[in-house]
Amino acid sequence: MHTRLFCLLLLFCSCTARTIHIKMDVPSALQDQLKVTSAPGDSLPETFRKGYLLLNRRDDPGMIYLVNANGRIVWYHQVKGTGFKTAHLTGQQTFLCILGDKTMPTSYGNEILEIGLNGDTLLHLKKGQQDFTSDVHHEVLRKGTNEIVALTSVERITDLSLQGGSEQDTVKSDGIVVFDHQGRRRWQWTVFDALEPTADTTILRTRHDWMHANSLSFDKDSNYLISFYNNGQIWKLNAQTGKVMWKFGRGGDFSIPDSAAFDMGHAVHINADNDLMLFDNGVSRQQSQALAFHLNTSTRQATVTLRSVLPAFLFNERMGSAYFAGHDHIVQCCSRRNTVVLTTRDGYPLWTLRTTFIPYRAEFIAPSALLPYVIAE
Repeated sequence: MHTRLFCLLLLFCSCTARTIHIKMDVPSALQDQLKVTSAPGDSLPETFRKGYLLLNRRDDPGMIYLVNANGRIVWYHQVKGTGFKTAHLTGQQTFLCILGDKTMPTSYGNEILEIGLNGDTLLHLKKGQQDFTSDVHHEVLRKGTNEIVALTSVERITDLSLQGGSEQDTVKSDGIVVFDHQGRRRWQWTVFDALEPTADTTILRTRHDWMHANSLSFDKDSNYLISFYNNGQIWKLNAQTGKVMWKFGRGGDFSIPDSAAFDMGHAVHINADNDLMLFDNGVSRQQSQALAFHLNTSTRQATVTLRSVLPAFLFNERMGSAYFAGHDHIVQCCSRRNTVVLTTRDGYPLWTLRTTFIPYRAEFIAPSALLPYVIAE
């Protein structure tokens, strides 16, 4: 059983809508992991000043944090013996996470954990339970009230003798799996359903991590958006049939302006403007940026609605994220630089947070998303 360290004070207001105040004593050693190094709080946009960042630590002991604009941890949850590989705040004010110990690759895990803001464990699935038989990685999401969606690892024995391999080669790739709360599989899709590995001329080089899916989210119509690091594409999948509806990115179905061509993106999602948003690692240009696009699926044209280019010293070749913090500002996570920055839409840094650990992502959380909970700072 995982160990949780909490110091909570729950106060219930006698109001029509119950408010739950959470106050937590955070050890100074944890606070020392974070340092704000730029603009003072009173010069920051109000939306950001009142909000929080969700960060996760993948080392043992694993931790997830809510951090305010002063760089102070105001809430945290700890597990021993494993790390938080990913963490999302759900629409039900819970945190849905992937856990994995140090033997697992960076964003891979073998447990799914959901906890509430009061520290209660609401869901805990372990590999080997029911149909949970393969590692999960990079993403786990709620689907409705009774299902969990995750990226999963999938292997196929493939004849690669014509490509210079063996007749019994193993190709490792990715899939999507939907579990119920008991770990029973309700739906599954794999890359092998859409692509034939023998048609890939680079398969001998990529067979140990073919495609490398690195984010999963819901489109506006509840179908899936899945991004791939190795081929620089985002696919839209029908959530019922698994059919690939379109491909966006390098060699995809849409025309993209050269100035906004991206490669090796992360944290793909639909933003508050209903546009497709992502963090572009920008490996080919050695320049990272946040991008958003309006996609015309009829004409297959992509219009750039946001391009926030980071300074050269924040080039981030792996991992990372970009999320709105209000309409005019973006929280960009430069994982390889141990840095989270608040930027304007044109990429100018207003605020910088340095961490002693590698932050996989940094999600902005508005106070309204935590209701009825109120974090007492």
